[in-house]
Amino acid sequence: MLNVLIVDDEPTARGRMGELLSSDREIAVIGEIGSVKAAKEFLAVQTPDVIFLDIEMPNGCGFDLLPSVSDLTQVVFVTAWEKYAVQAFAMAASDYLVKPVDPERLKDTIERLRDQSSLLTQRRIKSHRVFSDDDMLDADLTMQQCRLEDFISVPFKHKKSNAVLKVADICWIESLRNYTKVALCNQDLELIFRRRLATWEELLPSDSFPRLGRSYILQVSRIDQVEWNSRAETIVHFRDGGLPLHIGRLAAGRLREILGQS
Repeated sequence: MLNVLIVDDEPTARGRMGELLSSDREIAVIGEIGSVKAAKEFLAVQTPDVIFLDIEMPNGCGFDLLPSVSDLTQVVFVTAWEKYAVQAFAMAASDYLVKPVDPERLKDTIERLRDQSSLLTQRRIKSHRVFSDDDMLDADLTMQQCRLEDFISVPFKHKKSNAVLKVADICWIESLRNYTKVALCNQDLELIFRRRLATWEELLPSDSFPRLGRSYILQVSRIDQVEWNSRAETIVHFRDGGLPLHIGRLAAGRLREILGQS
């Protein structure tokens, strides 16, 4: 059962979302709130599994509510404006819906929320363990290797929150020493996480995500085209809108081997 909070200043929008969600017997709407201030008061005493959150409201922005949201609560932004999508995902949104909400699109979101909820439940079970900053960097090395259809929780570099990613959506990962830069399909931004490349290598299926030298891991099945421009630079393009990856001579040589073009 997913316990859901709806935050939207428009009564009609709150009612419509409540109707859509109530058609699912495994969802309980535990609150419908019309302002950021009232939502903060609600979250001080209750922790919903999911918040469906509007962005532009008269007495506050939906983003202003995020510091009050538990790491164990998923956030889905629901707004009439597509312009906030990049910012929303950069702030660890689980999904982003544009009004008027399409019922079929909402079903996909709910299915994804359920998958992510199982991960968060695991985090609740393990929450009694305390790690130092150094331990947190390598804590995931004990995790079981993922499958493409799995979802994984990844800590942001400078935030206390985590992002929940679908493994199949990862196009490439670049090492930044103790951190990594990650590009996802259908997004034109790079995310920085508090996770070493070696951790990703242990976690991801090696047949789908080979490592290119010291600095890169990419998903081979998402490669759309490779520009072998020169010995100094190769550009790898990915299907479904993933940002291209620029690699040097050594990484390009390894990629040729993987693609059978050596």
